[in-house]
Amino acid sequence: MPFLRRKKDENLPPEVRFVRTERSDTATYHVHSGPDRQAALTFLRRNPVPDELVYTIVETPEGNFGRDLIYLFHEADGSTIELAGRPRAQQPTPSDTRCGWCSFFVVPTTVAINDQWAGTVQVYRTYDELAALVKTGGGFHCRSCSLLQCAVCSGLADATSRAREPRCLACGGGVSVHEKLGAPKRPFAHKPADPEDDQVLTLPADPLGDELWGLAPLPVPWRIDVAAFLARPELPYLWPENDRYTGYIGTGERAQRMLRASWTNVFLHHPNPDVVLQLLRTAPPDGMLSLSSLADLLGSPIAEAHVKEEAARAFWQLPDGGVTYTLNVLLSRGTVPSGYDTGSVHQAVGLLRAACPQGRLGWFDTQLAGPEDD
Repeated sequence: MPFLRRKKDENLPPEVRFVRTERSDTATYHVHSGPDRQAALTFLRRNPVPDELVYTIVETPEGNFGRDLIYLFHEADGSTIELAGRPRAQQPTPSDTRCGWCSFFVVPTTVAINDQWAGTVQVYRTYDELAALVKTGGGFHCRSCSLLQCAVCSGLADATSRAREPRCLACGGGVSVHEKLGAPKRPFAHKPADPEDDQVLTLPADPLGDELWGLAPLPVPWRIDVAAFLARPELPYLWPENDRYTGYIGTGERAQRMLRASWTNVFLHHPNPDVVLQLLRTAPPDGMLSLSSLADLLGSPIAEAHVKEEAARAFWQLPDGGVTYTLNVLLSRGTVPSGYDTGSVHQAVGLLRAACPQGRLGWFDTQLAGPEDD
């Protein structure tokens, strides 16, 4: 189809033309032909390759030349010609897998430790080891706003940047190397297309096995009067037939405190936004046992914007210790990574900043930039 070919050839010099695309089980090759080395390199410099395992090749009488995520190279032996340039945007676009500034894929760095030690071992790297991330397509995530940025946009391809450590280009926060190890993505209960008032839904179990609310899938009604439910003199067990759960919760006054926290967590994860709003407005989380669920709501990729704004207001009703704890969960500063996607965390930090009382902005920035508190 000629119009598709024309789109592909927009950045071709007149002497370079597209020939074919070849695909293997692991890679894709876009092959072009050109008259000489100079025309090939001009074309390759104009056409970025932002994806891993995608290659642009130009065949010429002087040899074949290619470009991948990182380099321009000789196809015959793979030897490098130069580091490939990356166009940088004025404003970042948050992503789980791509640099917020150039939109190139950021290759996760493998940490040579067993999975069982993930989150308990910290790897310290020299500047030369950080600079080597340029050659592997690696990068960093911000410990404050969670933005992902590649090593090139971080300035590590520039020899004059050796005097300073890389920082987040969006907020100035400290950064950590983007690594492979991490928690499984949290499942979020989706709102049904056309729910009935008496419909019963199932909340998915928490992948981390939280015994207060996520030990197992839980049937919940679509509509519920949250204030009336929590005002009951005795709250019900979530899984009354589960001996492990009932043994953990116990009996008596302590059990009722635990059950109130359990149901608060359930309502914070509820797919009906009206249920979540009821909780945030009539019985917002105020104890440590519910703050991880507040972070889940702030970091949710599917919660509606007005619900997350209300969650941000509830966040600022917490004492300083509660604010710090919730931030540590949201930004995965704890022993176990929280598993929120980068875009949702970046959005949550923006909502928290917008809702922050003027007198606490400086303190909030300090909390974002500082290390975690236990």
